[in-house]
Amino acid sequence: MIDLESIDHIYLFPGTTDLRKGRYSLSLLAERIKTDNKEHELFLFCNRKNELIKVYEKDETGVWVYIRSLDETRFPWPRSCEEAKMINKAQLSFLLKGLKFEKYERVGENKASKEERKHNKF
Repeated sequence: MIDLESIDHIYLFPGTTDLRKGRYSLSLLAERIKTDNKEHELFLFCNRKNELIKVYEKDETGVWVYIRSLDETRFPWPRSCEEAKMINKAQLSFLLKGLKFEKYERVGENKASKEERKHNKF
């Protein structure tokens, strides 16, 4: 199980990935996003059908590769670099459950600040 408390950054790799790739090929893809080797990071990759993801966990001692599949739903997955983003730990929890994390409030955001955003049109 992934220890989310120790993770520094979580990245989604946009588009589809051939999940037959092993840890060496995934590390090359991860380097496209981030090259700092001193942090504890997760890189998530998804297959074409959005039903299977591989999680590449890199820390200072080595790597772990996890696989997560969904039976009835699909993972919400970015298709382009513009859609891809770094996500937080709460969003990762939603994602691994197959939930669309964009529907949920931002971490630490309350209803009052959401209302302010609605009315402020900059």
